[in-house]
Amino acid sequence: MVDSTLARPASHFEDWNRDIAAGATYTYDPMHFPYPLTPLTASTLGPCFAKGATAAFHELHVPIAGIDVIHRNHHRFECWAPVMPANDDEARAVGEAAEQTMKAEIGRMMERWHGEHLPRISTLNQRLREMNVGSANPAELLKLLDEVNAIHTELWTIHFRVAGPMLLSMQLFDETYADLFGGTDADAHALLVGGLSESVKAAFGLSELAALAIELDLRDLFLETTPGDLAGRLENVTAGQAFLAGLHDYLEAYGLRQDLFEFATPTWREDSTIALANVRSYIQTGHNARAEQAERARSAELALADARDRLASYPEAVRGQFEAMVQFGRQGAFLQEEHNFYIDQRAMALIRLFYLRVGQRFVDAGLIHTPNDIFLLSHEDIERIVGRRFQVPAASVQELVDDRRHSLAAAGELVPPPFVGEPPAGPPPSDNPMQRAMVRFFGGPPTAQDEDSQTLTGNGGSRGIATGIARVARTLDEAKDLQPGEVLVAVTTMPAWTPLFGVAAAVVTETGGPLSHCAIVAREYGLPAVVGAHGATQRIQTGQTVTVDGSTGIVTLRA
Repeated sequence: MVDSTLARPASHFEDWNRDIAAGATYTYDPMHFPYPLTPLTASTLGPCFAKGATAAFHELHVPIAGIDVIHRNHHRFECWAPVMPANDDEARAVGEAAEQTMKAEIGRMMERWHGEHLPRISTLNQRLREMNVGSANPAELLKLLDEVNAIHTELWTIHFRVAGPMLLSMQLFDETYADLFGGTDADAHALLVGGLSESVKAAFGLSELAALAIELDLRDLFLETTPGDLAGRLENVTAGQAFLAGLHDYLEAYGLRQDLFEFATPTWREDSTIALANVRSYIQTGHNARAEQAERARSAELALADARDRLASYPEAVRGQFEAMVQFGRQGAFLQEEHNFYIDQRAMALIRLFYLRVGQRFVDAGLIHTPNDIFLLSHEDIERIVGRRFQVPAASVQELVDDRRHSLAAAGELVPPPFVGEPPAGPPPSDNPMQRAMVRFFGGPPTAQDEDSQTLTGNGGSRGIATGIARVARTLDEAKDLQPGEVLVAVTTMPAWTPLFGVAAAVVTETGGPLSHCAIVAREYGLPAVVGAHGATQRIQTGQTVTVDGSTGIVTLRA
């Protein structure tokens, strides 16, 4: 019989609108949380995200009163409650305070990143590495659990301190470019590519591993072996062992990354098959990430030189403003990838590894079968069990884990609604640059699709046209089967997907706008991309031929 002190999962699916406060609207975010979340992820990431984001927005004077996160049937929904001014004068004051703060933050984005944010993130990450879970007594372990939540919250605060000015800087650059030159988003974004972020350097490392494999005469072994079998084959030959030493060094530097915001997902350090699949593809294509990045940087400088020529007769004040906006836009694009690498990937991976160490304590106590079972317990469950010095019936804990596993699997078959609670009042507001930036990050409301049409409409993410065989991948594990020249079709992509952009002919996602991670990375790779193509993973089948037009945002399906 299950211990009554442990929370039980619902025996059936709950009402999506259960206990929603009157007037509240909670929206579903498939860009960042497209699938059901494990109880541990939901019970830690949800509250820490809400507290951290709210704190950052208050610092930046963004008119957000607070953020709340709820989960229904393991799916996540967010409510961003706006500040409600009492009158027009107060509304004007709120808007002016936000504008002044954001302008100041844009001007010192890089100074704060290198002098304040990155050093603090590094300190927090080092603390996560050092936490000695194995020898902690129950009281000490409870303190560590609280400390990790505090670190987790602070990381989200830093995340949004960076993300607000970062998005606004790119939006202001786009609007400045459009005012001066007209043209398209793609014309403006041609000036922003070529940055040297850690995500780009991670692609360099994979490209160099491919070159190492060729140098060690391992090309045939790579091409004739599936990624899942490569590590075992490489261990059996001397040259393969030399390659694995290089892979180990790479994973030490870049292996703390995982798919989506879900602590149950293994990191590349734990499962090297995704890295090996990318190396294999780079061997097939001869992809040279360093040379291609240098070419993108050169193209950006040529585009900037052309823009300067076109502005030569303008007043100096206009030219000066344009130069400032270019630099801010480039800094924003850089920080989009950089904060993802250090916070969304490395820090979240270290939190996962902390919880795995907690899971090992539960295994040692005979309460669960594997450390990964810990993700099927909530933070409250873990605290309750540790607080009782692990003295709870093992059968009760394992039954709860098994129930949660079945419930989570069933939740994966559900299609969550776009919102719960009150329907949104109307389209997203767009009366200031920050609101417009948010729309262009998330992509706005889904475009209605004609089910009988042979086209899908989304947002142009990265210009260019490519035709290829589709590879539909709901997860990064599925995406490792991507073959060179195929079109990657996904619900969303996260920073860990970045190396695949050196393999694909084009990318299509169901979520996002021109300022989304996917669009920015596609532009860095010179890869055609359509983002925000609602229903793409259902309408497109693996093996189907599609044409992707990243300028118009149209995907054409071939019979």
